[in-house]
Amino acid sequence: MGAVKQSKLGYVCENLINRDKLISENLSLVKYVVGKIMIYLPSFVDKEDLVEYGILGLIEAAEKYDPKNNTKFGTYALPRIRGAILDHLRSQDWLPRSMREKASMAKNAYVSLGQKLNRPPRSEEIAAELKMNPEEWEKLLMGISIGTFLSLEEYYQKSENNKEWNRSHEISDPKSYDPLRDLETKEEKALLANAIAELPKKERLVISLYYYEDLMLREISEIMGISESRISQLHHKALFLLRAKMNKISLNTC
Repeated sequence: MGAVKQSKLGYVCENLINRDKLISENLSLVKYVVGKIMIYLPSFVDKEDLVEYGILGLIEAAEKYDPKNNTKFGTYALPRIRGAILDHLRSQDWLPRSMREKASMAKNAYVSLGQKLNRPPRSEEIAAELKMNPEEWEKLLMGISIGTFLSLEEYYQKSENNKEWNRSHEISDPKSYDPLRDLETKEEKALLANAIAELPKKERLVISLYYYEDLMLREISEIMGISESRISQLHHKALFLLRAKMNKISLNTC
């Protein structure tokens, strides 16, 4: 009996050692995921809080990981890290009802202003049309960006869960989620390319560096020589203008 207990104890210890090794060797995954998500969030969000939730996801992945499934740990861990962080973000009240109504008004203002000006309206023109001061407008853009990001994340998570395939195929690309990737057809991609081309110069550069060059918020900040919070603001504006533009096109083609 003593030998059996000793064997079980050794097995448990070995598992703990393997788990701790997986965690320590893959902490960079947490920093990567947090870095890619931060661009959607306002400057007052504490990055370290998100890191803590991401580490919880990493620990869960390390505890449940089974190498016998022939799945790389990073592939297995990424969705759990992201899931832990996103669950935390969903629990926050980012956009109260009054702001949701203003978000709808903003999209309508985009369409009406575009008709009046005979060109895509600039972000500040929409804010002026809505009689919003810069602080209110930035808060609204932040809420729209987060809302779009979280709702699309939830949609794709449900889609993946409904597929009858092994968890090892859950992530085919380790890149962070791209909120514009639901534009799948060649026509939609062409329309999106045109919409990006019509963005103001700085917003266009942020979109290009973030989604096409896969750079982090900090890296974009260094390249453009402006603060990370300003990069985040430009990203919020760009996403709103792109979404409004694509929504308008969809309505016109229905």
